[in-house]
Amino acid sequence: MSLPEEFLARMDNISIIVADSASTQQMVENGLGPHDVLYGLYEGVPLTDRGSYIPPLPDVITIFQEPIEKSSSTNSELETQVKATVRHEVAHYFGFSDTELDKMGLG
Repeated sequence: MSLPEEFLARMDNISIIVADSASTQQMVENGLGPHDVLYGLYEGVPLTDRGSYIPPLPDVITIFQEPIEKSSSTNSELETQVKATVRHEVAHYFGFSDTELDKMGLG
């Protein structure tokens, strides 16, 4: 999966990992219940909130494999959902809110 070069060039001090599913703590911290679905999660300080501050630990984007696989019937659907999830979480890294992403059709 690729992202436009202008975004990649600005990404620094960030890790992207894959986990089976979100932890109970991650769900609760994000206001989600046990029946909600979470495909990905950005944890960190968005670039728009940093100023000159650089966090000592990397920000983390976690992609949750099980919910993505469960929602996909074909490899094509799986690939589409992974791409959409990564783009969504990278947008949070750049400071976009869920409301803004919904308005842009990336929610």
